[in-house]
Amino acid sequence: IEKNDPVVVDMRNHYESEIGHFEGAVLPEAETFREELPMVLEKLKGQEDRKILLYCTGGIRCEKTSAYLKHHGFKDVNQLHGGIIDYARQIEEEKLPNKFHGINFVFDERLGESISDEIISECHQCAQPSANHANCANKACNLLFIQCEECAEKHEGCCTPQCIEVIHLPEEEQVEIRRKAKETKRFHRHTKVNLRNAFSEK
Repeated sequence: IEKNDPVVVDMRNHYESEIGHFEGAVLPEAETFREELPMVLEKLKGQEDRKILLYCTGGIRCEKTSAYLKHHGFKDVNQLHGGIIDYARQIEEEKLPNKFHGINFVFDERLGESISDEIISECHQCAQPSANHANCANKACNLLFIQCEECAEKHEGCCTPQCIEVIHLPEEEQVEIRRKAKETKRFHRHTKVNLRNAFSEK
């Protein structure tokens, strides 16, 4: 990554890069890949002649971004082939120095796999070091956020006091709340929110 001083760009969403990324990388605060493309273009404005190195989890998003940047005049666009997944395999097999800090977010029940021993992210509720992603226990909310084990127990897996109130309602009321939430497309929210004062303001 250091060769020829490239501009390294993380093409993942904010909740992925928050828990792990390459040192010195550009980290767009995007919620979706679609909104990330114009954000990256703006961040790289004026650097069309620089060497660009893109990376993502497995490489698919970088393929699309590479074509997008070349279309907008970038001349030397490269990518980490195989993505972070293949990078982790290579450094382990070949005993290479690791330039990735933290945890690699994965889209399965684990929500993350360790590449280094570092924890670079914080619990969104208490600010203690944590890389534990969780979905709010209130299924009508389902917010994806970082919650340490202590806060998970203390707040019953919820992101706010309002969500704790919901999970203690009768099941039929929860079902109705979920139905309304689904109609407004609030399921699987990845929005970056500030939960630090959610309970102190109760």
